[in-house]
Amino acid sequence: MEQAPENATAKDVIVPPSVLIGLAGIFLAFLRLGCTAFGGGTAGWLYRDIVVRRRWLDDATFLTMLGVGQALPGANGLKATVLIGQHLHGATGAISAFLGLLSGPFVIILIVGAVYGEIGEHPILHAVLDGIAAAAIGLTFDTGLRGAVHGAPGLAPLAMTATTVVCVGILRWPILPVIMGLAPVSIGLVLARRSRR
Repeated sequence: MEQAPENATAKDVIVPPSVLIGLAGIFLAFLRLGCTAFGGGTAGWLYRDIVVRRRWLDDATFLTMLGVGQALPGANGLKATVLIGQHLHGATGAISAFLGLLSGPFVIILIVGAVYGEIGEHPILHAVLDGIAAAAIGLTFDTGLRGAVHGAPGLAPLAMTATTVVCVGILRWPILPVIMGLAPVSIGLVLARRSRR
């Protein structure tokens, strides 16, 4: 094992995340997230808990994982969960995070399904569900704004973000063609900026 230099400070010594965060800690953190992240917007909940509250990742690492996950098919929150677990503790961390995120909701949805069958037409229930949906939309919007602010600086990334929002959010174009159209432009802009340096 490599020894730290004698004059190294505590900030200089890099400790792998797997030493700091055990599998049980990862499972319990994602179990809590799975039990509280209702109505979608899992990426926002992940950001608040993993980056802001627990400080297991920094902004740049989280946004990179979120970006990679969004380019792949499937649910963004689930992909980000697996990537975060893998980053924190390798393959076993990915499995632990995945099982933690899905175990609680599986039990909860069975209970909710049984209860909803009994009281599904009650107006108070519909008001509660509308409130949960609004909170999830707000969290997703907040995560997007933070991504735009803490992402790559400059006018080009903001223009790409605005173009994506307009195409998908306002014009209702399918996301896959928008990504396929904007990804080469975005990559070209990054390469052009690097070549100028």
